Amino acid sequence: MLEGYYIVENTGVVPAERRFKFKDLKAWGYDLHLGTIDGKEAYFVSRTGTHEEGETYTQDGREYHISETQREIPKNARLLARIVIERGQPYLEFWLDTEEANYPLAKEDPRLILHRFWTAKKFNQLEKHVGSVGLTTDFFKDNVFVKSLPLPFKEYPPKVRRVLREVRDVHRDLTGFGRFVFQYYGEEDKTHNYRLWWLLPTIHLFDVEVSNEVDKILAMLD
Repeated sequence: MLEGYYIVENTGVVPAERRFKFKDLKAWGYDLHLGTIDGKEAYFVSRTGTHEEGETYTQDGREYHISETQREIPKNARLLARIVIERGQPYLEFWLDTEEANYPLAKEDPRLILHRFWTAKKFNQLEKHVGSVGLTTDFFKDNVFVKSLPLPFKEYPPKVRRVLREVRDVHRDLTGFGRFVFQYYGEEDKTHNYRLWWLLPTIHLFDVEVSNEVDKILAMLD
């Protein structure tokens, strides 16, 4: 990818932590409960639909009792999440930050959550073209079916230029960080021939709206 490429890039510190909405937590496949853990009041999560209000169960040697399954993030509380790397492996940690205390909710492989989330939402482009997942996640898409040289930007058709504008909007308005490398080889038999590589902060992809927008852009030239 050294010839005839176009770059959209926003550099800086990779965002690793951010706030999320209740709909994001649901999309990840979790229910949020208020109850007790070993008799002490706490918020905690379970996989969607696995436990009900009033239920008491044991997991990993601890006793959980569900007093109430939440329908939204409690008032005066924030759902926060971050990506951490431990011994070369990425993890998503998320917790509920309230005025009284912080309640750890889960620590899980982000690749498993993204797979579950993207599959449920039918974000097929993300699922198909994802590469590595760490503090950043990269997508690679090779749609080149003809042997030719990549075209210069001045020869890009309006539809391709629109894709690049959408990418810039994502970096500016949604993530604040990213690198998009693009090569365009022209159109043949109503098919756009192109190759792209897109690097984005992983934590933002856990936002339903961000993932939806990235998935749509990846599909725009198909």
